[in-house]
Amino acid sequence: MRRRLSRSPERGPEFAVFSAVPGVRVRRRFLLECARRASRHIRRRIAFVHFILTGDREMARLHRTYMGLRGTTDVLSFDLSESPHSPVEGEIYIAVNQARRQAALYRVPLYLETARLAVHGVLHLAGFDDDTPAARERIHRLEDRILRQVRPSP
Repeated sequence: MRRRLSRSPERGPEFAVFSAVPGVRVRRRFLLECARRASRHIRRRIAFVHFILTGDREMARLHRTYMGLRGTTDVLSFDLSESPHSPVEGEIYIAVNQARRQAALYRVPLYLETARLAVHGVLHLAGFDDDTPAARERIHRLEDRILRQVRPSP
């Protein structure tokens, strides 16, 4: 069962973080603020976007089931909306262990890598792809710009 960590206090779309990984610590406010900034690129109304922090085993299962690929990945986005015209109902799964490995590789704090993955997932909900080198470069530039706009809180 998912454990709710945070909910947006404002009216309108719900942005929330849930954790399936005991003891995981992320800067929820920063992650959610980055996600809200990224959601400005979604052209439809947003009902909710939920972020689920998960482990490698569950992420590998999701990756295999929905993408047909073996092994874990860092982030998966699912648009659960009833139709392309209805409000966005999104779930974004972030593999915490993979985020830790990537944070070490890129020499950034875990909270920053986790927020980057949240932004990446939201941009996928907005229709951005990363299936070609040019598209990957475009989405990464946009991630960087969004992350620079938000200041982390202590």
